[in-house]
Amino acid sequence: MKAYQRVVDYIEQRAAQGAWQHNRFLPSVRALSQSLGVSKNTVLHAYQLLEAKHVIRAVPRRGFELVQSVPAKPHPPRPVVLGATALDIIGPAQREARVVFGSANPDTTLNGRKEFFKTLSRAVRRETQSSDAIYTFHESPPGLAALREQIALRTHSGTQEIDKEEVIITNGAQEAISLALRVVTSPGDNVIVESPCFYGTLQCLEALGLHVIEIPSDAEGICLHALESALKSWSTKAIVLNPNANNPTGFIMPEANKQRLLALANQYDLAVIEDDVFGSLIHHSQRNSTLKALDTDGRVMLCNSFSKILDPSLRLGWIAAGRYFDQVNYLKYVTTLATSGIMQHAAADWLSSANYPRHLKHLQGRYRQKRCEFLDALASTLAPEVQVIPPQGGFLCWLQLPETCDGDRIYLAAKEHGISLTPGSLFGTQGQFKHCIRLNFALFNRSCEQMQALERVGQLITEAS
Repeated sequence: MKAYQRVVDYIEQRAAQGAWQHNRFLPSVRALSQSLGVSKNTVLHAYQLLEAKHVIRAVPRRGFELVQSVPAKPHPPRPVVLGATALDIIGPAQREARVVFGSANPDTTLNGRKEFFKTLSRAVRRETQSSDAIYTFHESPPGLAALREQIALRTHSGTQEIDKEEVIITNGAQEAISLALRVVTSPGDNVIVESPCFYGTLQCLEALGLHVIEIPSDAEGICLHALESALKSWSTKAIVLNPNANNPTGFIMPEANKQRLLALANQYDLAVIEDDVFGSLIHHSQRNSTLKALDTDGRVMLCNSFSKILDPSLRLGWIAAGRYFDQVNYLKYVTTLATSGIMQHAAADWLSSANYPRHLKHLQGRYRQKRCEFLDALASTLAPEVQVIPPQGGFLCWLQLPETCDGDRIYLAAKEHGISLTPGSLFGTQGQFKHCIRLNFALFNRSCEQMQALERVGQLITEAS
């Protein structure tokens, strides 16, 4: 095979993997020649061939841009092997960093969080001052009725889109997702995920011995054409999605795409596991519909928690399990028995007060403002070759670096400077996002230290390009 054809094949393969789905710009001629070990003339010849086929076009001072989408292709099922990097990110490296852009923790300095802990403190005082146990009895699954009712009423901005009778309280959203997967799969089964996919979900699939089919996603979510192709090609038990304020890319899936996805799920009898932990943290005024709200067949299991709106240490989540309620409820009982009773009472009281809607509105406005400030700061500290994907919700920002950059090395180098970030390699099973990193702007405040940290990250990227 001629060298230029190898470059053409590489570009088409990377495009099909979704490597450039969000920004559509290809690596520079210099960067790709270094990455593939070929001459600049070889890369330029390949680009000229693709330009003649109207697949790409030259953009002055920007490089080459995809103008014809290469059809995204599903990747064959494979086991997940991530290693221990994620534990390092959320463990010692996170605690020791002076500037934290790594783990997806929210801003815990807000008044709403303080009001919740005041509510919890009052519950603790009532418990300790009473001669009888009020709250410390185990709340056996499905959990405290008052909390389940408030979740059904409050989770979706005041409209009861889920039935309180299908809600099961869990120890965080991760347990909810794990329970959902264990109910509908067995080791060795195939599960579909978006690509890139939150590493916590991939680790859960790894621990359960499941095989993953990665479907590329772009600014409108999972590629439905590739999804349908995968469903035709391989037997699949479930799909795990994060369609609203996606982690890591921040996209919001259009409602028409959600409807088409559910139609495919019905056609292929697919269980749908919806991760909605960032769904309330939108950057516009209208709350987006969940897949659960559009589901008429009971096949969507909605998983959520308080971790992103209050504090991850609460470990209080829930699953609206639909047709799988009995199986999930039993599995919850035989694995972890119950979730803190006193915490459930405090959460029910807080949700039923005016504190919840006030806190949520303040949170949305705060992250909307921080998003603008953070994007401005990135524009002033990063080289133009770095593609920043503006999130539509949440407080995470996905960066696509020049193709020759290794996000793992940048993560390690930043760690040496007391800066935490998340390498993109964790969000896929094939290393297809090794040229990416994820940053958290929940605590961004344009301080001198934070701006210097972003400048340092920018320098590390430039040095690695």
